[in-house]
Amino acid sequence: MNDKKKARRARRDAQQEKQAKLIINWIFGILVLAAFLFLIVQMIA
Repeated sequence: MNDKKKARRARRDAQQEKQAKLIINWIFGILVLAAFLFLIVQMIA
């Protein structure tokens, strides 16, 4: 029984880590896109 809990917890921890990395990548991508948009607007103005 204890082994099942350990396996389930390890699987959940791995999934949470994967989701966290995905969110960090999305946030980084949005920041880069916002920086480029800001530069384009500054060049036009």
